[in-house]
Amino acid sequence: MTHISSLICMRNHFLALAATSFLVWQAMQIAEVWLSPSATAFGIITLAGLVGSLGFAAAMVMFLVYASRVTRSRSQAVIQDELFAHHQARALRIGYIALMVVITLGFALTDFVELPIELMMRGLMMVGVAVPIFAFLILDGGADEADEA
Repeated sequence: MTHISSLICMRNHFLALAATSFLVWQAMQIAEVWLSPSATAFGIITLAGLVGSLGFAAAMVMFLVYASRVTRSRSQAVIQDELFAHHQARALRIGYIALMVVITLGFALTDFVELPIELMMRGLMMVGVAVPIFAFLILDGGADEADEA
């Protein structure tokens, strides 16, 4: 594995960690509102939410560090840059479609069930952040495996 490949791999690992930590953080925020308040459950939820938020912040800092190292390392080929931009555009498109599906389902559900706005907003935020990131990592992971072969 070349130096640039290892930098890209580390960047992608921290991006996945950031997305996962964000989901944990937001899920714990939802759980705080929806679960019955007991001291033990509240403590566990608060601790998991704190770990998720701190993990998200730390992973984003490390992602930015590795992303800048990848950018500074001028050894990326033009094709890799074009492929990266292609994967980025596809991931954003996938994220947009997922967001529209969740919005449509949310509107359809409101005909049958009352959905609190906080739940809907957090759900939309979770889909809007996590789906494009994981879609990009899946698309870009396939390209990295093809490059190594």
